Amino acid sequence: MRLFSIAVYFIFSALLLISCEERRRDTKVLSYIAHSERDSARLDLNLFESRFHGKLFFYRPGGEVDSGDIRGNIQKDTLLGDYYYTPFGWGQKKRRPFVLLKKGSLYILGTGAEQVYMGIPHYIPSTVNFQDPKFIFEKVNH
Repeated sequence: MRLFSIAVYFIFSALLLISCEERRRDTKVLSYIAHSERDSARLDLNLFESRFHGKLFFYRPGGEVDSGDIRGNIQKDTLLGDYYYTPFGWGQKKRRPFVLLKKGSLYILGTGAEQVYMGIPHYIPSTVNFQDPKFIFEKVNH
């Protein structure tokens, strides 16, 4: 009887742990690349319903690379968040605002006037601009 009650307790505990586990969707990393004169950039994105995260690399002549993590919220066709990166030749990481506009299968890197509020950098909404972008990301087919 004691062995039976231990087995039931173990099965019940296992089912409880499985049901409480966070549900994650299997996501596929989408890769994009962009070129601007002698510079290039690579974007690796994980998209969810209302959030995104990924990696962003900027390559400049002479082997200079800025690389870091992006994360933020998806608002309709705009990805708005921040870029936490290590600039080439620096020891400390920096945080900058980040915004992308999805246009068809392309992502356009936006700019704007930066502001820091409570230690979090962001673009002032009325200044976000996608005109004359430096980088337009195209999907990489693997």
